[in-house]
Amino acid sequence: MSVDSEIKGPESTTKNAGDRRVVGSLLHGLEILQMFSRERRVIGIGEMASQLGLHKSSASRLASTLAYAGFLEADVLPGTYRVGSKIAALGTLAEQDLDIERTVLPYLRWLTWRTGETGHLAILEGGNAKTIAITDGWHTVRMHSWVGKSAPAYVSSMGKALLAGLNADELHSLYRDEDFVPKTDRTVKNYGELEKDLMKLRGQGYGFDNEELEYGLRCISAPIVGPDNTVVASISISGPSQRMTLERIAQVAAQVRWAARGASLALGSAGTPSGWKAAPGSAPEPLAWVEEIRSPERIPEPQEPIWISA
Repeated sequence: MSVDSEIKGPESTTKNAGDRRVVGSLLHGLEILQMFSRERRVIGIGEMASQLGLHKSSASRLASTLAYAGFLEADVLPGTYRVGSKIAALGTLAEQDLDIERTVLPYLRWLTWRTGETGHLAILEGGNAKTIAITDGWHTVRMHSWVGKSAPAYVSSMGKALLAGLNADELHSLYRDEDFVPKTDRTVKNYGELEKDLMKLRGQGYGFDNEELEYGLRCISAPIVGPDNTVVASISISGPSQRMTLERIAQVAAQVRWAARGASLALGSAGTPSGWKAAPGSAPEPLAWVEEIRSPERIPEPQEPIWISA
Protein backbone atom coordinates (compact mmCIF):
# COMPACT_ATOMS: atom_id res chain seq x y z
CA MET A 1 0.00 0.00 0.00
CA SER A 2 1.40 3.39 -0.92
CA VAL A 3 0.81 6.31 1.40
CA ASP A 4 1.33 10.06 1.24
CA SER A 5 4.95 10.91 1.89
CA GLU A 6 3.94 14.09 3.66
CA ILE A 7 1.42 14.71 6.42
CA LYS A 8 -1.13 17.21 5.13
CA GLY A 9 -3.29 17.34 8.26
CA PRO A 10 -5.61 15.15 10.30
CA GLU A 11 -7.98 14.47 7.38
CA SER A 12 -5.35 13.56 4.80
CA THR A 13 -6.29 10.35 2.99
CA THR A 14 -5.02 8.12 0.22
CA LYS A 15 -6.46 5.27 -1.82
CA ASN A 16 -5.23 1.73 -1.90
CA ALA A 17 -5.69 -0.69 -4.79
CA GLY A 18 -9.20 -1.53 -3.60
CA ASP A 19 -10.20 2.15 -3.74
CA ARG A 20 -10.91 2.25 -0.01
CA ARG A 21 -10.21 5.51 1.79
CA VAL A 22 -7.63 5.38 4.56
CA VAL A 23 -6.03 8.07 6.72
CA GLY A 24 -2.41 8.38 5.66
CA SER A 25 -1.24 10.09 8.84
CA LEU A 26 -2.80 7.36 10.98
CA LEU A 27 -1.01 4.70 8.94
CA HIS A 28 2.29 6.54 9.51
CA GLY A 29 1.58 6.66 13.23
CA LEU A 30 0.90 2.92 13.32
CA GLU A 31 4.09 2.29 11.36
CA ILE A 32 6.02 4.21 14.04
CA LEU A 33 4.55 1.96 16.74
CA GLN A 34 5.51 -1.12 14.72
CA MET A 35 9.15 0.04 14.68
CA PHE A 36 9.52 -0.76 18.37
CA SER A 37 10.64 -4.22 19.46
CA ARG A 38 12.31 -6.01 22.37
CA GLU A 39 15.70 -5.11 20.88
CA ARG A 40 14.65 -1.61 19.79
CA ARG A 41 13.08 0.03 22.82
CA VAL A 42 14.07 3.68 22.16
CA ILE A 43 13.77 5.37 18.75
CA GLY A 44 14.67 8.90 17.71
CA ILE A 45 12.81 11.32 15.44
CA GLY A 46 15.54 11.10 12.79
CA GLU A 47 15.25 7.32 12.64
CA MET A 48 11.46 7.52 12.36
CA ALA A 49 11.69 10.08 9.56
CA SER A 50 14.27 8.06 7.65
CA GLN A 51 12.37 4.77 7.82
CA LEU A 52 9.03 6.34 6.86
CA GLY A 53 10.43 8.70 4.22
CA LEU A 54 9.17 11.83 6.02
CA HIS A 55 10.67 15.18 6.94
CA LYS A 56 11.79 15.35 10.55
CA SER A 57 9.14 17.95 11.32
CA SER A 58 6.38 15.57 10.16
CA ALA A 59 7.82 12.66 12.15
CA SER A 60 8.14 14.92 15.19
CA ARG A 61 4.46 15.92 14.98
CA LEU A 62 3.41 12.29 14.71
CA ALA A 63 5.53 11.23 17.68
CA SER A 64 4.28 14.16 19.76
CA THR A 65 0.68 13.24 18.96
CA LEU A 66 1.27 9.60 19.93
CA ALA A 67 2.91 10.73 23.16
CA TYR A 68 0.02 13.10 23.93
CA ALA A 69 -2.38 10.15 23.53
CA GLY A 70 -0.26 7.93 25.79
CA PHE A 71 1.00 5.52 23.12
CA LEU A 72 4.59 6.86 23.31
CA GLU A 73 6.62 8.47 26.08
CA ALA A 74 9.55 10.88 25.73
CA ASP A 75 12.84 9.22 26.70
CA VAL A 76 15.82 10.85 28.47
CA LEU A 77 17.52 12.20 25.35
CA PRO A 78 15.60 14.99 23.53
CA GLY A 79 13.82 13.78 20.41
CA THR A 80 13.73 10.12 21.45
CA TYR A 81 10.71 8.04 22.47
CA ARG A 82 9.80 4.70 24.02
CA VAL A 83 6.52 2.78 24.15
CA GLY A 84 3.88 4.39 26.41
CA SER A 85 1.50 3.03 29.02
CA LYS A 86 -1.47 2.78 26.62
CA ILE A 87 0.35 0.13 24.58
CA ALA A 88 1.09 -1.87 27.73
CA ALA A 89 -2.56 -1.69 28.79
CA LEU A 90 -3.77 -2.91 25.38
CA GLY A 91 -1.21 -5.71 25.43
CA THR A 92 -2.40 -6.82 28.85
CA LEU A 93 -5.99 -6.85 27.64
CA ALA A 94 -5.14 -8.95 24.59
CA GLU A 95 -3.10 -11.38 26.69
CA GLN A 96 -5.96 -11.72 29.17
CA ASP A 97 -8.39 -12.70 26.40
CA LEU A 98 -5.83 -15.16 25.03
CA ASP A 99 -5.35 -16.71 28.49
CA ILE A 100 -9.11 -17.14 28.86
CA GLU A 101 -9.35 -18.86 25.48
CA ARG A 102 -6.43 -21.22 26.17
CA THR A 103 -7.78 -22.15 29.58
CA VAL A 104 -11.45 -22.58 28.70
CA LEU A 105 -11.14 -24.39 25.34
CA PRO A 106 -10.42 -27.90 26.78
CA TYR A 107 -13.63 -27.67 28.84
CA LEU A 108 -15.61 -26.39 25.86
CA ARG A 109 -14.33 -29.27 23.71
CA TRP A 110 -15.39 -31.72 26.43
CA LEU A 111 -18.83 -30.09 26.53
CA THR A 112 -19.28 -30.38 22.76
CA TRP A 113 -18.17 -34.02 22.82
CA ARG A 114 -20.54 -34.72 25.71
CA THR A 115 -23.58 -33.06 24.08
CA GLY A 116 -22.82 -33.12 20.36
CA GLU A 117 -23.79 -29.44 20.10
CA THR A 118 -21.78 -26.43 18.91
CA GLY A 119 -19.94 -24.68 21.74
CA HIS A 120 -19.18 -20.96 22.04
CA LEU A 121 -16.88 -18.91 24.25
CA ALA A 122 -17.66 -15.20 24.48
CA ILE A 123 -16.57 -12.03 26.23
CA LEU A 124 -18.45 -8.78 26.73
CA GLU A 125 -17.50 -5.78 24.57
CA GLY A 126 -19.70 -2.85 25.49
CA GLY A 127 -23.24 -4.10 25.08
CA ASN A 128 -22.25 -6.90 22.72
CA ALA A 129 -21.25 -10.53 23.24
CA LYS A 130 -18.18 -11.28 21.11
CA THR A 131 -17.39 -14.89 20.22
CA ILE A 132 -13.69 -15.63 20.72
CA ALA A 133 -13.72 -19.42 20.26
CA ILE A 134 -15.99 -22.11 18.79
CA THR A 135 -16.07 -25.90 19.00
CA ASP A 136 -18.10 -27.43 16.17
CA GLY A 137 -20.83 -29.86 17.10
CA TRP A 138 -20.69 -33.36 15.64
CA HIS A 139 -24.37 -33.76 14.77
CA THR A 140 -25.18 -33.60 11.05
CA VAL A 141 -27.66 -30.78 11.70
CA ARG A 142 -25.99 -28.20 13.90
CA MET A 143 -25.51 -24.48 14.42
CA HIS A 144 -22.82 -22.73 12.37
CA SER A 145 -21.11 -19.57 13.60
CA TRP A 146 -17.69 -17.90 13.45
CA VAL A 147 -15.00 -16.47 15.69
CA GLY A 148 -15.25 -12.70 15.95
CA LYS A 149 -19.03 -12.64 15.63
CA SER A 150 -20.55 -9.87 17.74
CA ALA A 151 -24.22 -9.43 18.61
CA PRO A 152 -26.24 -7.54 21.22
CA ALA A 153 -25.82 -9.43 24.48
CA TYR A 154 -29.52 -9.27 25.38
CA VAL A 155 -30.56 -11.52 22.46
CA SER A 156 -28.71 -14.68 23.53
CA SER A 157 -28.21 -16.82 26.63
CA MET A 158 -24.44 -16.46 26.19
CA GLY A 159 -24.75 -12.69 26.22
CA LYS A 160 -27.13 -12.68 29.17
CA ALA A 161 -24.69 -14.79 31.21
CA LEU A 162 -22.19 -11.97 30.67
CA LEU A 163 -24.68 -9.21 31.48
CA ALA A 164 -25.71 -11.03 34.67
CA GLY A 165 -22.21 -10.40 36.00
CA LEU A 166 -22.69 -6.60 35.90
CA ASN A 167 -24.02 -4.46 38.70
CA ALA A 168 -27.11 -2.27 38.23
CA ASP A 169 -25.16 0.87 37.31
CA GLU A 170 -23.03 -0.97 34.74
CA LEU A 171 -26.11 -2.53 33.17
CA HIS A 172 -27.96 0.80 33.05
CA SER A 173 -25.03 2.38 31.24
CA LEU A 174 -25.37 -0.09 28.36
CA TYR A 175 -29.06 -0.05 27.48
CA ARG A 176 -32.15 2.08 27.19
CA ASP A 177 -35.57 0.68 26.31
CA GLU A 178 -35.29 1.92 22.72
CA ASP A 179 -32.12 -0.16 22.26
CA PHE A 180 -34.01 -3.47 22.39
CA VAL A 181 -34.48 -4.54 18.77
CA PRO A 182 -36.27 -7.92 18.55
CA LYS A 183 -34.81 -10.83 16.59
CA THR A 184 -37.95 -12.94 17.17
CA ASP A 185 -41.16 -12.36 19.10
CA ARG A 186 -39.43 -14.00 22.10
CA THR A 187 -36.58 -11.49 22.35
CA VAL A 188 -36.65 -9.30 25.47
CA LYS A 189 -38.48 -6.08 24.64
CA ASN A 190 -37.39 -3.69 27.37
CA TYR A 191 -35.05 -3.12 30.29
CA GLY A 192 -37.49 -4.54 32.84
CA GLU A 193 -37.74 -7.87 30.99
CA LEU A 194 -33.95 -8.04 30.76
CA GLU A 195 -33.57 -7.50 34.52
CA LYS A 196 -36.04 -10.33 35.23
CA ASP A 197 -34.17 -12.67 32.89
CA LEU A 198 -30.83 -11.86 34.53
CA MET A 199 -32.24 -12.40 38.02
CA LYS A 200 -33.59 -15.80 36.94
CA LEU A 201 -30.23 -16.66 35.34
CA ARG A 202 -28.32 -15.95 38.56
CA GLY A 203 -30.85 -17.97 40.57
CA GLN A 204 -30.59 -21.10 38.43
CA GLY A 205 -26.90 -20.74 37.53
CA TYR A 206 -27.40 -20.93 33.77
CA GLY A 207 -29.01 -19.04 30.90
CA PHE A 208 -31.56 -20.41 28.47
CA ASP A 209 -32.37 -18.87 25.09
CA ASN A 210 -35.70 -20.31 23.92
CA GLU A 211 -35.65 -19.22 20.26
CA GLU A 212 -34.98 -15.58 21.23
CA LEU A 213 -32.17 -15.13 18.71
CA GLU A 214 -33.47 -17.36 15.93
CA TYR A 215 -36.56 -19.53 15.50
CA GLY A 216 -35.75 -23.22 15.82
CA LEU A 217 -32.57 -22.55 17.83
CA ARG A 218 -32.09 -23.02 21.57
CA CYS A 219 -29.00 -22.18 23.59
CA ILE A 220 -27.84 -22.87 27.15
CA SER A 221 -25.05 -20.87 28.78
CA ALA A 222 -23.10 -20.52 32.01
CA PRO A 223 -20.68 -17.87 33.29
CA ILE A 224 -16.90 -18.23 33.52
CA VAL A 225 -15.68 -16.70 36.78
CA GLY A 226 -12.17 -15.27 37.14
CA PRO A 227 -9.77 -14.98 40.10
CA ASP A 228 -11.46 -11.81 41.39
CA ASN A 229 -14.80 -13.68 41.57
CA THR A 230 -16.34 -11.71 38.70
CA VAL A 231 -17.75 -12.98 35.41
CA VAL A 232 -15.01 -12.70 32.76
CA ALA A 233 -16.56 -14.77 29.96
CA SER A 234 -19.36 -17.21 29.22
CA ILE A 235 -19.74 -20.53 27.44
CA SER A 236 -22.78 -21.90 25.68
CA ILE A 237 -24.00 -24.71 23.49
CA SER A 238 -26.54 -24.20 20.72
CA GLY A 239 -28.67 -26.65 18.80
CA PRO A 240 -31.98 -27.12 17.00
CA SER A 241 -35.11 -27.05 19.13
CA GLN A 242 -36.20 -30.51 17.94
CA ARG A 243 -33.10 -31.95 19.64
CA MET A 244 -32.77 -29.42 22.47
CA THR A 245 -36.29 -30.14 23.72
CA LEU A 246 -37.70 -28.42 26.79
CA GLU A 247 -37.69 -31.77 28.62
CA ARG A 248 -33.92 -32.06 28.13
CA ILE A 249 -32.90 -28.53 29.11
CA ALA A 250 -32.19 -29.24 32.80
CA GLN A 251 -29.96 -32.23 31.98
CA VAL A 252 -28.07 -30.34 29.31
CA ALA A 253 -27.70 -27.31 31.60
CA ALA A 254 -26.00 -29.54 34.17
CA GLN A 255 -23.34 -30.40 31.58
CA VAL A 256 -22.82 -26.73 30.71
CA ARG A 257 -22.57 -25.68 34.36
CA TRP A 258 -20.05 -28.45 35.11
CA ALA A 259 -17.82 -27.40 32.19
CA ALA A 260 -18.07 -23.74 33.29
CA ARG A 261 -17.18 -24.70 36.85
CA GLY A 262 -14.08 -26.58 35.67
CA ALA A 263 -12.95 -23.70 33.46
CA SER A 264 -13.54 -21.15 36.22
CA LEU A 265 -11.47 -23.12 38.72
CA ALA A 266 -8.72 -23.52 36.12
CA LEU A 267 -8.66 -19.72 35.76
CA GLY A 268 -8.18 -19.39 39.51
CA SER A 269 -11.75 -18.62 40.56
CA ALA A 270 -12.30 -18.55 44.30
CA GLY A 271 -15.98 -19.53 44.10
CA THR A 272 -19.43 -18.42 42.98
CA PRO A 273 -20.21 -14.68 42.71
CA SER A 274 -22.54 -13.26 45.33
CA GLY A 275 -26.19 -13.71 44.39
CA TRP A 276 -25.58 -16.64 42.04
CA LYS A 277 -26.58 -20.26 42.53
CA ALA A 278 -23.57 -22.21 43.75
CA ALA A 279 -21.62 -24.21 41.17
CA PRO A 280 -22.37 -27.97 41.07
CA GLY A 281 -20.33 -30.10 43.42
CA SER A 282 -20.23 -33.29 41.34
CA ALA A 283 -20.09 -34.28 37.68
CA PRO A 284 -23.43 -34.86 35.94
CA GLU A 285 -24.45 -38.19 34.46
CA PRO A 286 -23.87 -38.57 30.70
CA LEU A 287 -26.82 -37.76 28.45
CA ALA A 288 -28.50 -41.04 27.56
CA TRP A 289 -29.77 -39.93 24.14
CA VAL A 290 -26.27 -38.76 23.18
CA GLU A 291 -24.54 -41.93 24.40
CA GLU A 292 -26.85 -44.00 22.21
CA ILE A 293 -25.74 -42.38 18.95
CA ARG A 294 -22.16 -41.25 19.52
CA SER A 295 -19.67 -43.56 17.87
CA PRO A 296 -16.27 -43.68 19.64
CA GLU A 297 -14.61 -44.42 16.29
CA ARG A 298 -16.17 -41.42 14.53
CA ILE A 299 -16.34 -39.07 17.53
CA PRO A 300 -13.29 -39.82 19.71
CA GLU A 301 -13.24 -38.43 23.22
CA PRO A 302 -11.04 -35.30 23.44
CA GLN A 303 -8.16 -35.13 25.87
CA GLU A 304 -9.72 -34.90 29.30
CA PRO A 305 -9.43 -31.41 30.81
CA ILE A 306 -8.00 -31.06 34.29
CA TRP A 307 -10.83 -31.04 36.80
CA ILE A 308 -9.59 -29.01 39.78
CA SER A 309 -11.14 -29.50 43.19
CA ALA A 310 -12.93 -26.44 44.59
